[in-house]
Amino acid sequence: MYELYDRNGKFICYRMTKRIKNDNGEYDVLTARSKKSEKDCRRIMDDKIRDYYIQKEQEKIKGVYPEMLFKDFAENWYELNIKNADCSKVNKENYKNYVFRHIIPYFAQYKLCDIQEDDCQRFLNQYVGYSKAMVSKLRMTLRRMMRKAKKQKLIPDNPAEDIILPQVTETQRRPITDEERALILETAKTHYAGAMVLTMLYCGLRPIELRRMKWDWIDFESSILTVGKSKTKAGTGRKIPIPPQLRLALLELKMKHQNDEWVFVRYKNHDLPLDHNAFYHAWKNFKREMDIANGAKVYRNQIVESTLSPDLEPYLLRHTFCTDCQAAGVPINVAKELLGHSDISVTAKIYTHMVDEVFEQNRKRLEQYAKEKGQQATTA
Repeated sequence: MYELYDRNGKFICYRMTKRIKNDNGEYDVLTARSKKSEKDCRRIMDDKIRDYYIQKEQEKIKGVYPEMLFKDFAENWYELNIKNADCSKVNKENYKNYVFRHIIPYFAQYKLCDIQEDDCQRFLNQYVGYSKAMVSKLRMTLRRMMRKAKKQKLIPDNPAEDIILPQVTETQRRPITDEERALILETAKTHYAGAMVLTMLYCGLRPIELRRMKWDWIDFESSILTVGKSKTKAGTGRKIPIPPQLRLALLELKMKHQNDEWVFVRYKNHDLPLDHNAFYHAWKNFKREMDIANGAKVYRNQIVESTLSPDLEPYLLRHTFCTDCQAAGVPINVAKELLGHSDISVTAKIYTHMVDEVFEQNRKRLEQYAKEKGQQATTA
């Protein structure tokens, strides 16, 4: 049992681990965390140990064996490792989609022990031209399943370990255009989700951080937002300056708010914070208002001809925050901290997408530097 603290010395949680030797002579590691107390952490660990042994018994009852069909193994793998896992509902749905709509249909008639590396590569090659993100996740899921089969000694080697991505489409996120920015700022003045959208634009928060955002994250006096809980260690605890226009929008929201804990709440139930569905419902409603204000054609209250780009999604606002940092001359190492990136190479990928304004600023700097150097040379 030990305690975890963030980089500022603030207590995060109690944590304990336990190693259990399995039937293969290897060790499975269980981890329990609790913010409440050591006693609560031990209770969680006891529950995990109990569930672990129940799971092992279920595996024996279900009869996992080398000659089984891949379909049976895959369904069993999902049931035991994903369905009740400690991860978000979105991740579980993604896994379910990869396993039941893509992987199982292809390998349905294969015996687990008969699947070869070439079979796995042929499966992946079906997705030539698809997005790199999707194909990479399919490969990762298949590898993870086969890795489990190898660990259980159902197959001698992992046939998916060395398969390569086929030719895929690598989509690039972009910053919003000046026209889109103007539309967002105008719509935010009257829309119920205006402060939410402005927070993404001016602070670069991830959607999950936005949903978790609490009033005690905000220091209105110093105009600083401290991210209390992010999806990454690097993102948690970071401080972001709040510009005056956002500070005003948040103050107005707080004055008319019915929830003293959560900043952004559900439209029809102010007692609950945003979940995944409520967040995207608010975003789509906001985007609809933008579209109508921009002249979209509406028939029977439905937009039949949109004026907005189809790739206008919430994450573009985070990307825009990064390019705004670049345009404002914020050093890349500082931008990395503001965005909560664990690796500066992630920030660099966005910073290399140089916007015209930054290019022009640096062109003038180089011209001025060359001019000054030339004057120094002639007077020397």
